[in-house]
Amino acid sequence: MSSLESIHNIAFVGHPSAGKTTLVDALAFKLGASARKGSVAEKTSICDTEPEEQEKQHTLQLAAVWAESGGKNWTLFDTPGYPEFVAEVQSATYASDLVIGVVSCTSGTTFNLRSKMGDAKDLGRGRAIVITHLDGENADFDQVVNDLREGIGEECVPVLLPDASGPSFSKVGRTILDPESEWCGRLKDRVMDACEDEELLMEYLENQELSEEQLDQLMPGAIAAGALVPVLVCNPETEVGLDEMIEYLKRFAPTPATAPRKDADGQELSMDPEADLLGTVFYVHSDPHLGKVCLTRIHSGTIHASEHVAGSDGDSKGEKLGGLFRVVGKKRETIESAGPGDVVAFSKVEKLGTWNSFSSAGKAVTTIPVPRKPSSTVGLAVTPKSRADEQKIGEALNKLAAEDPSFTIEHASDTHELVVHGMSDLHVQVMLDRMKRRYGVEVETSLPKISYRQTITKASEGHHRHKKQSGGRGQFGECFMRLRPADSGEGVVFNDAVVGGSIPRNLIPAVEKGIREIASHGVLCDGKVVDVEAELYDGKFHAVDSDEASFKMAGGRAFREGFMKAGPVLLEPIMKVVIRVPTDDAGTVFSDITSQRRGHVLDQGNEDGGAITVIEADVPLALMQTYFRDLKSQTAGEGQFSMEFTRFAAVPSAEQAKILAAIGKKHEEE
Repeated sequence: MSSLESIHNIAFVGHPSAGKTTLVDALAFKLGASARKGSVAEKTSICDTEPEEQEKQHTLQLAAVWAESGGKNWTLFDTPGYPEFVAEVQSATYASDLVIGVVSCTSGTTFNLRSKMGDAKDLGRGRAIVITHLDGENADFDQVVNDLREGIGEECVPVLLPDASGPSFSKVGRTILDPESEWCGRLKDRVMDACEDEELLMEYLENQELSEEQLDQLMPGAIAAGALVPVLVCNPETEVGLDEMIEYLKRFAPTPATAPRKDADGQELSMDPEADLLGTVFYVHSDPHLGKVCLTRIHSGTIHASEHVAGSDGDSKGEKLGGLFRVVGKKRETIESAGPGDVVAFSKVEKLGTWNSFSSAGKAVTTIPVPRKPSSTVGLAVTPKSRADEQKIGEALNKLAAEDPSFTIEHASDTHELVVHGMSDLHVQVMLDRMKRRYGVEVETSLPKISYRQTITKASEGHHRHKKQSGGRGQFGECFMRLRPADSGEGVVFNDAVVGGSIPRNLIPAVEKGIREIASHGVLCDGKVVDVEAELYDGKFHAVDSDEASFKMAGGRAFREGFMKAGPVLLEPIMKVVIRVPTDDAGTVFSDITSQRRGHVLDQGNEDGGAITVIEADVPLALMQTYFRDLKSQTAGEGQFSMEFTRFAAVPSAEQAKILAAIGKKHEEE
C-alpha cells in the first residue's frame, strides 16, 4: 500500500492540440508505464485507444495511466480538449491533487484553458502550467507567461526557464538557480504568501532572503493553497525539459497528505488506512470483457479485492468486487488492496454510478461534495433504424449515460420522442458512433419537436350536441359549458354547476373525462392545455340513447369549441441561458440573442478582470436548438453557455401563426 507522501494524482487539461496526450505519452514512457513512447499520429498512444479518438486524432474520453517510479506512485489523467467533454474533465479534476494546464505557444492562453483552471481552483485543487511547442517559429516564452498572468493570475510564476524561444530551444534550468532572473524574486514572494511560519515570514520581509532549502520546503504547500501556480516548460516530442519536469513534480507536486479532502460539512476526512472505508466513484467505463468498470478515489480506510461495498442506499449486504486493479491506459494491473489517496478501479458493481460514494457493506457512507452535473446544450431525437435496433437501443443508451453524466436520455411524453441530450453536436455524435460500434445499434436523428402548451386569454362558452342514429339504440348527449382562464399552474379545472337534473349525475364524470382527454392531446396542435377552468352548467339527455360515450364526446367537443372562442395562445418553453464569452465578442452575442432569438437579457457582468463577459437571458427553446454551433462561430470556439428550463410563456401572435402553419393544426371537426 502506498504512503500518502508517495502518491501523485495529476490531471492534464487544456485546449485541443495543446499537446496533452503527447505529454502524457512521454511521461508514461519515462516513468515506465509503457515500453515505448506512444504517438497520436501513429495511433499508438497509451491514452487515445478508442477508434473515434484515433480517427479524429483528438482525445474524446478520460484516460488514466498509473506508474511506479522513483519511489512514487503516479496516476496521470489525460482529458479531452474540446470544452463540450466537460464531464471527463470534471472527473479527472476531482480525482487529482494537482491539475496541470497544458499551453501551446501556438494557441496561447485560451478561454477554454482559463475556464478549466478556474474550475480546478473552485474545487480547491493545486494548479500548474506546462508550456509546450516552445521550439516553434515565432514562439515567445515571455509573452505566453505574461498572457498567463493576465488571464489566470499573478500566481503564475515560472519555476523552469528555457534557454531560448524558437528552434534554438535546447534546455531548461530551475528559476531558483538563476538569482538574476526577474522571476526568482517573484517566485519567493508567491511561496511566502502561503507561509504560516510567522517568524520566517517576518525574517523574509526584513531581508528578502530565502534559501533554496527553505523554498523547496514551502513550495508544495504554496501550490496546494493556490498561492503559486508554477509554470514549467518542456518539449514532449524531443523530451527537452521532460526530466526536469518529472523531477519538479516528484519533489513539489501536492500529495493527498498536502491537501486532505473534506466531507459535506467541511470536516477533513481521516487519512488513516485503518479507518472505515470511504471512496467515491468518479468515472464509469463499459469494458467488453469486464463489463462495468468504476474508477474510484479512496478517501480513507483500505479497500480489498474481496471487499463487499455499498452506497448510501442502505444495502447491508452490498456487492462483491469483481476485481481490484490499477489502470494503465487500456491495460489493468491486478492488486490486492489500496488505501487513502489511491486511484483504483473495480468491476461488476452494478449499483454504484458516477459520483456515488461508498463504504464497506453495512457501514455508514459519509456525504462527499462532488462537482455539479453540467446542463446539456444540445438535444437530438433518435429513431432506431431497424426492429433489431429498437430492441437493443434502451440498454445501449443507458450504458452510455452511465459513463457520461452529461449525456442524458429523455422519453418526451408530450411529443412521444426519444431524445438524447449532450453538450454539443460533436459530443452527441461521438456517443452515437460509440453506440453503433460497441452495441451494433444505429439510429436516425432529427431536431426534437418543441413541447408547446396551450391556454386561453378570455372567457367564452362552448356547446355541442352529439347525436347519432343508425338503427336500434342511438347516441345522444348535449353539453353547455363556460371557459375562463385559471391561475398559472392550475392545469385544467373542472366544475360541475348542473342543476335541475338536466344531465344525470352518473354521466357528469364522462363529460370531465372527455374534457381532459381533449386537453391532454391539445386543440391548436399537439401539446397539453393548461390553466383553463371549465364549468359545465347545462345540457340535455335522452332516457334511452344517452350513455357515457355520448357525454364524453359532447363534453370534449364543447370544450374544444369554447377553447377556440377564448383567444387561444401557444405557450413555449423559455430557457434561462448563461453565456460566457470573451468581452471582444460580447456585442455580437448580445445582438444575436436580442434581435435574432427573441431573447430578454436579465443581467450582464464581467469576470477575469473584464476579459470575460457573462450574459444572462431568457430565450425561447425553439431558437436555442442550434445555438452551440452558432455561438462557436461567433466567438471562434471560445464561447460557452448553459441553459435550464425556467417557465412557459405566450408565443407572440405573429410567431404563433408561423408555428401553426409549420406544424399543422389538429382536431378539426370530423
